[in-house]
Amino acid sequence: MSATSDTTPIPEAVRERAAFWHVRLASDDADEADWLGFESWLAESPVHQRAYEAIEQVWSDLDDAPASATTNVAALPARPSRRGVMRMGAIAASLVATTVIGATIWSNMPRTQVFDTAPGQRQVVALADGTRITINGGSHLTAKLGRRERRVVMADAEAVFDVAKDPSRPFYIDAGEREIRVVGTEFNVLHQKGDVSVAVRRGVVEVRPAGAPNTKPLARLTKGQSLTHRKGRQADTVAAVDPDAALAWTGGRLVFQDAPLTEVAETLGRYAGHPIVVAPDARALRVTAVLNIGPEDAMLGSLSQFLPVRVERQTDSVRLSLRR
Repeated sequence: MSATSDTTPIPEAVRERAAFWHVRLASDDADEADWLGFESWLAESPVHQRAYEAIEQVWSDLDDAPASATTNVAALPARPSRRGVMRMGAIAASLVATTVIGATIWSNMPRTQVFDTAPGQRQVVALADGTRITINGGSHLTAKLGRRERRVVMADAEAVFDVAKDPSRPFYIDAGEREIRVVGTEFNVLHQKGDVSVAVRRGVVEVRPAGAPNTKPLARLTKGQSLTHRKGRQADTVAAVDPDAALAWTGGRLVFQDAPLTEVAETLGRYAGHPIVVAPDARALRVTAVLNIGPEDAMLGSLSQFLPVRVERQTDSVRLSLRR
């Protein structure tokens, strides 16, 4: 979050509420209702945002300082009451411990990591902050953990992110023309040829135009919602989605629900490593099916068993046409 220039004193009650949200969202008990409540509270007043930024800055300063330098807690604006001091002291003790332990874990890890997977390959990686990424085949992405933010840049790639909660270090994903912001949740992102799709299984995800982190989100997605962006278009599509179906590929299955055959062919082409094209006479076909991820011949054979399509192998591609 970007700091504001307003120097009006922040009321004690607002400071304490900001501290409450910081601790709550960092806990394992935080759920979707907490994230929505926090977003609502934050939008109520610029003072709320200033208060939360001040809390974030304190823990950022603590993260930058040596483990023994805990006196930065005094940087909190204005002098709180005795009760407030006690509460903030408890929060500080808890978060300082978390910060020191976390720093010990990830300071010895590479800050920037590059991941590549071959077509048909899946890889599960754990970042030093505890974030878990399941990467689909034919993907390239770069992850960088900084002290104030965590960022992944996706080329053509698909991945499921289970992001470790850390409100002081938001997690960003750069996917073409869209930037995705999250603090802690689980969701799928597909970036292919400039198109982007996001499906949320848990938590809250914000989507903004790339390069505009301080603008109002184009969409704020919660469990069971998806966003689709087509390259070059201004408007995105938000719709309901079955998150288990969207993430089924992590378990070795592809789930299609009334999908056009062209979409199915594009998906299978990513696993095959070469284009699978659909002839004009078969483009009207719709697919509702579950395919096991495996060798290309097996997947195309399963497809042709319940669809009237013929599989024609060409020099560097596969063509699906209507079987007559």
